[in-house]
Amino acid sequence: MKYQGKNIVIMLFVFVLLLACKQNTKEYSLVFVKNNEVQYSDLKTLDAPEKVLLSWYLYAYGNECNTNSLKVKCQLLKEMNINDECNPEHLNTLLQWFSGDMLVVYKLNRCPNMAVNSAIQNTIDDITLVRSSDTLSITIKVRGVNESQEKSWNIVQTETFLIKERNLQRIKRQ
Repeated sequence: MKYQGKNIVIMLFVFVLLLACKQNTKEYSLVFVKNNEVQYSDLKTLDAPEKVLLSWYLYAYGNECNTNSLKVKCQLLKEMNINDECNPEHLNTLLQWFSGDMLVVYKLNRCPNMAVNSAIQNTIDDITLVRSSDTLSITIKVRGVNESQEKSWNIVQTETFLIKERNLQRIKRQ
């Protein structure tokens, strides 16, 4: 009888653990930009990893913001309460989360990434973020032009990151 009681306690413990793990699992898809239009609904409630990943992609693919800019990048940053992407506090947060990615670290040390008046101008058309437990995937669609060389491009890119404590590690790029 004693042995049977231990089994019941163990099974109950395992059940509670499984239930707790299931409740902590985050599964969702968020659209922040669709057809060059900002979707504001979920921006204020982002967890730190999502906010960091989104702000990194805005930094990497968008031109610098100036006062009252209507660019998608600037609208998103403003909504996330990031008034200056070159603010040392913001840059240090990004550096912490991407400390293992030397290219990110290099680019962050050259703020701004692309000046507002640069010959290269990018327009962000779509951004979607998907969370599946401890994995984040971001898909971004960007149109760009280099006015001095009369060249243009379209980029559609998806990258997947693993969330490990306060660090994002790229695990897949498409």
